[in-house]
Amino acid sequence: MAKTGSRRSAIRVALAVAAFAASAVIRAECIPTNLPSPAPRDPVSLVLAGEARCPGNAQEFGDAVRRAGARNEPTMVNFTGFHNPESGAFFIFEIVSSASTSPPPTIAIERGDLVYGHFTTATGDGTLVPVADGLQVELIAWDPDKQYYNFYEVVDGKWFYRGDSKDILDDIQLVHRQRKASTPVFGDRLRCSGCHVNGGLVQKEMKAPNNDWSAKERPLPMGTLKPDAFVQDRVAALVDPGELAKVVDAGTRRLAASAGYRKVMAARSMQERLRPLFCPVEINIESDAAAFDDKKPTVRIPPGFFVDARLATADIDIARKQYDAALSKTGSRLAATRPRVDADHAWLTPVKAQSDVIAVEALVDQKVVDKEFVADVLAVDFTNPVFSTVRCGLLKLVPEQAGANFVARYIDALRGASVPGAVELLNNLTDPARNGKFHADKASAFLASCSQRASDAAAVLEWSRLLAQRRAETSASEISKNPNGRILEDPGRVVFPAVVPKAIPGKLALTTACVVK
Repeated sequence: MAKTGSRRSAIRVALAVAAFAASAVIRAECIPTNLPSPAPRDPVSLVLAGEARCPGNAQEFGDAVRRAGARNEPTMVNFTGFHNPESGAFFIFEIVSSASTSPPPTIAIERGDLVYGHFTTATGDGTLVPVADGLQVELIAWDPDKQYYNFYEVVDGKWFYRGDSKDILDDIQLVHRQRKASTPVFGDRLRCSGCHVNGGLVQKEMKAPNNDWSAKERPLPMGTLKPDAFVQDRVAALVDPGELAKVVDAGTRRLAASAGYRKVMAARSMQERLRPLFCPVEINIESDAAAFDDKKPTVRIPPGFFVDARLATADIDIARKQYDAALSKTGSRLAATRPRVDADHAWLTPVKAQSDVIAVEALVDQKVVDKEFVADVLAVDFTNPVFSTVRCGLLKLVPEQAGANFVARYIDALRGASVPGAVELLNNLTDPARNGKFHADKASAFLASCSQRASDAAAVLEWSRLLAQRRAETSASEISKNPNGRILEDPGRVVFPAVVPKAIPGKLALTTACVVK
């Protein structure tokens, strides 16, 4: 009897699976264009397969998600700056996860398996509405078979499969590495390669106060705009941006640790695998914790402005009156919100991306390189923690092939090189005294010098000019040169203030005495 019952249970399960598969075939209008075969079993495909009619916009897809027994947690950012609501350019990002319901949900979606974004605009009468044409929805879904992400878009109500994390790696293969000026830096497999450069989830303002994002304690102003019923529903349900940051961080770690992604990475050259150590692949943005308009007596400079946290870290505060004076002398203006002289939070600066850090941690975990090697590389031009052309230039000397003698082969390449930084890195790799503690002590001494200069108005002005340069270097970097999409989504998106005259990338440098030269 037990065996008969088991067979009957197996038959019922097989019939249920067959029925589900048949429904997916019958509802062919919900199959995205360019979907690979066999079709993915990610949450997007499963939600669409359960629908009798293909959802044509963000509201309809949200309804489909709820019918599948899942819930949405929306977060929202203003594309043109915290204080500039009138254009209505808000992005709403939805975190999807299965709800605790009875009966149980039809699809199991873990938090982080599906994140999607949709966009708003203002009508002529001041109503805030969803974008109704062009790009309407962007979706990223975890593929349980590949063990990395799939990317989808809804354009003019039609669904498109754009590619996956591996396709992005193919698109960025030559970033920071190409040797011929005629060779395109980026491939053109999918537009998503412009922002999701490491192949996973992104949120540039991951750390509080998440400049330009809506928080419960500091919601985004709407000005005179009146949200329609759908937008108002999403605004009323907003969660803090830190919730999205948790999902992005967990998703980045999940991707770096997954067997599928590691297999893909293992087939890549060592230059590609080590690129996040030497060069920026993505960026994050950090700022002072207090709102600029609160006029606190001091401004906290994010530690990542001075040095990579893997070497050393320290809080450095400057006087607000000296910062205001520096803003005036540099002609700072937030273009979209004149006459504002700064963003919603002071000292908005690019810093090393958390995704780049996690990618390197994964290499150490796999024993591709060790912590000493990481410290030796980071110590080169360490006062320029993100956009160091010196450190990034050393990537091209990295041997393409992995192996037990990889470091020895790299040392040989450095011995014969005349490029900037080669001698310093060679000494770091070959001198036993230059270990992790040596580099950390040197970085800590540098931060102590910065702390001593922090009360000097001349230092604040110097650093402010360097801050403007590093903002300009974000747009000048190769990671911003994808013709299909830019890392900051500029010039449409307003992030950093501009200065007069314009900052010139690479002109200024910070010495180990914390003086700008």
